Amino acid sequence: MSRQDALRAQELMRADREFLEEWVDHFRLDSVLRDELDGAAIVDLVDLVGSSDEAGEVRLSESRDENGQRNPTRRTVSATQTTGLKWVLVGVSALAAGLLLMFVWQQPRTRSETERGPVPDQTIAMIAQTSGDEWHEGRVPPMKLSPGRLQLDSGFAEIRVYNGVTLFLEGPVDLDLLSLDRAHLREGKLRASVPDGAEGFSVTTDSVRLVDRGTEFAISSAADGVSKIHVIDGLVDVFPNGVVNTSDDEFGKSLVEGESVEVGPSFGLREASFDLFGFPSASAIDESVSARYRRWQQWSEGFSRRSDLVVYFNFEEGDKQLLSRQGVANLAAVQGAKVKATVVGCEVVPGRWPQKQALGFYNTTDRIRVRVPGRYPQLTFASWVRIDELRGVNQALLLTDVFDSWRPHWQIAKQGDLKLGIGQSSVKLSRQMQTGSKPLVSLSPLGRWTHLATTYDSQSKTVRHFVNGTQTAWNRLPRAEPLRIGAAEIGNWLRPRETGDEPIRNLDGRIDEFALLSTALRPEEIQEIYRAGR
Repeated sequence: MSRQDALRAQELMRADREFLEEWVDHFRLDSVLRDELDGAAIVDLVDLVGSSDEAGEVRLSESRDENGQRNPTRRTVSATQTTGLKWVLVGVSALAAGLLLMFVWQQPRTRSETERGPVPDQTIAMIAQTSGDEWHEGRVPPMKLSPGRLQLDSGFAEIRVYNGVTLFLEGPVDLDLLSLDRAHLREGKLRASVPDGAEGFSVTTDSVRLVDRGTEFAISSAADGVSKIHVIDGLVDVFPNGVVNTSDDEFGKSLVEGESVEVGPSFGLREASFDLFGFPSASAIDESVSARYRRWQQWSEGFSRRSDLVVYFNFEEGDKQLLSRQGVANLAAVQGAKVKATVVGCEVVPGRWPQKQALGFYNTTDRIRVRVPGRYPQLTFASWVRIDELRGVNQALLLTDVFDSWRPHWQIAKQGDLKLGIGQSSVKLSRQMQTGSKPLVSLSPLGRWTHLATTYDSQSKTVRHFVNGTQTAWNRLPRAEPLRIGAAEIGNWLRPRETGDEPIRNLDGRIDEFALLSTALRPEEIQEIYRAGR
């Protein structure tokens, strides 16, 4: 795939949910086939599938969902089915190449790539800040917004339209972003700040159409069809919803700074009290964000004193130069002296809150070097991550330098799911130890802060994956022993630059908190970490 193809696919994914899901499906197929075929002839693959135990059955690692139900994508195959499966795999491997080529080239090409140029960005706004935001039915929007519906059940959201207009929302609110200069408020309240050059921005409700003339205003819409408008600064024109000719004074009314009206379904206007504090604002969002950041700081201090905490980074100390020279402080109070960390590259960037620092991983040089001694019958990997792009390659969270027996590789797989790989004595055995979750894009949008966690328990032979505090996968392993980490990297992988099938596995995004614990945390403990940090 050329760079232009990749850019085009990325823009289509941001604007079209169906295209995104199709993209994930194709990379999932590609990943499965590559895992099975890489470094082996087809006869070796057939041998892998045909490996039988004494009962004449092929046993692969068993995957279950969060309710403990078997994942139908991995199953036990009887020996009588093996012969047919061998030929199916041969056919699938040949078919996959054709499918992937079709996926790249199936889009209409009326002109050459050079003539057509980059695909225009279809988004019209971005989420600048949120605080305590809970979205309807868990449908969290991406950072870059295309025209569409936003349903915020509670909390705050600050929306920056590309023409410079800023919308402040406080749930519950139901809003349609229609275009760069138009929005429809179904229900709830919003406040808008319109700069010079964006005059003419309009907000409609069921009863009224407001046209800005360079101002700041607040507007609400109730279920009974009544709307309220408050002009905070400047001038607005209001019309009955459906009137198109905004120059006809006969149908509209101008409101100036300090005026407030209530408008009924039949466009009956009457003066109303000026209730500015009942509407969201920049100061209200900032205060909420600051309060949440302070609560997290208190929680973080207590969390660092856990006796099972091996590694804990929150990247709050120093600037880039200080981090590069002195490394990242391991805040694990009890075991922190065991692990030292060195920062190579990386940018110091804003984290989950404006007051908080994070490290940006955007270059192939960016990484954190660590050395974790010991063997661990149980482990919990946990991190707050902002994934900015899925590039169809594996992206490292924590990868050991070598991938020999019982070394873990915690990463975001090329098909977009959270994955824990565990090294074994052979490639064949290692394939049986790979455990993945549901695709992350179906659980948390690109560009939004996401809490990722994975637990490993050698006694129960289980691996569990969690996204934003919710268990997304439950995997049973065919075998399990204590894990070893040793020399490793966060956000990248050093060794495969000389050997390996994927020489670059750098993360494309940010990390602002990372923890490694010597116990397998319970689901309710993972949920507590997520709630404390969101």
